Amino acid sequence: MCHWRRSQNANSYQPVLVILLLSSSVTMCHCRPLLPNHLVDQDFINAAWLVTNTKMARTMLLGDQRFHKRQRRGSVVALESDKWPNGRIPYVLSSAYTPQQRAILARSISAYNAKTCIRFVPKTLTDKDYIVISKLDGCFADFARVGGKQQVSLADECIEYSTIIHEFMHVVGFIHEHQREDRDGFVQIRWENVIDGASADFEKLSAIGLSNYDEPYDYFSIMHYESTEGSKNGNPTITANAPAYTNLMGKSTDFTEGDLKRVNRAYRCHNILLRRHPPVPATPIIPYNAQNYYNLNNRPLWTG
Repeated sequence: MCHWRRSQNANSYQPVLVILLLSSSVTMCHCRPLLPNHLVDQDFINAAWLVTNTKMARTMLLGDQRFHKRQRRGSVVALESDKWPNGRIPYVLSSAYTPQQRAILARSISAYNAKTCIRFVPKTLTDKDYIVISKLDGCFADFARVGGKQQVSLADECIEYSTIIHEFMHVVGFIHEHQREDRDGFVQIRWENVIDGASADFEKLSAIGLSNYDEPYDYFSIMHYESTEGSKNGNPTITANAPAYTNLMGKSTDFTEGDLKRVNRAYRCHNILLRRHPPVPATPIIPYNAQNYYNLNNRPLWTG
């Protein structure tokens, strides 16, 4: 830095070089750059690099749905006031997620883009109703559209494709399949094996205000618990009336056809209802307003 000092001749100045030492040593910053509060192009590109054929157990989902304006009830949201207008769900994403975690989130959102007319979009200044996706405490989501800011907690142990799909289904307006009002014709709850304090997750709920959209009970729904979910002793908490299904239910790692039909009927996704649903595309669908953020040369080569 250059300063000027008055010389002995009061009418002239001489330049003096002053070196400011900001610290006693030069240090390197290894801080991770702050990631944007929404997914960007590179997150969706990275999603295509994830290995998708590795079978992973779904995270335990007890207590993962929260209800606000309404009592617990039903199967799939039917009241228009509880739906997201035009299937558009604005979101804000915490900067705490790593690039790999963002890629898994992007893969999950790509599945909704490909198979439904639901669109998770970055929140704008004019959006009053929106979700905040962050690492709070485990895996849970507010049910349907609450109004204003609502929470989706996806902690580190929840960042797995099928778990994210499941939690986003709560946001869309789905409750657990085994809580349908007609569930007694298909499953039995073994209350003696349920963890103390978890009974609310196994209650049968009234169908008032919701609908099954003419879809039968689905043992394989992404919204169905496994047979030992919430067990305090390792024994089943849910058994199928048709015994062959007991060890199969709740094992899905993606939407079933029944799940998709109900989403698309609830939100009137007519064009999608006319076609069969392909697997998640190898080239993920990128939101129209995504931005480039990462350097392609630094693209991670992930294996899971």
